[in-house]
Amino acid sequence: MTPQIWTETEKAGMRQTAEYYMADVGFRLVWSVVIDSVGDDIESYTQEKLPTVCGIEFKEGKEYKDNMTNVIYDATIRVPASFVIEPEDHFRITLFRGDVVDWEFEIVSAIQYGITAKRFHVRKVTH
Repeated sequence: MTPQIWTETEKAGMRQTAEYYMADVGFRLVWSVVIDSVGDDIESYTQEKLPTVCGIEFKEGKEYKDNMTNVIYDATIRVPASFVIEPEDHFRITLFRGDVVDWEFEIVSAIQYGITAKRFHVRKVTH
């Protein structure tokens, strides 16, 4: 039997504290794809209506996967543990440390699930 490290009350308190220190605001951009009349895939990203608190840390990095694939990223984003996001989605930051911005990012790593938050590496999308 595995010992219980934290109670549910303690975990809820840790999540609340983590969210309190997320100083930014963003939106999930939900990925979808349709096939056009000639059989080409057309991808689109639809912004969800409700924003979430988040935290972004600009620190470039590179990861090497087992198959020697390089994953290069511009930043790491943290979102609340309860926030729903999928690896194929994009994420838009709209408020960075109190300043209005419009930054769109693609997720380039696996989503890391922690007790207090989810984290993922992102690369900036330029249109």
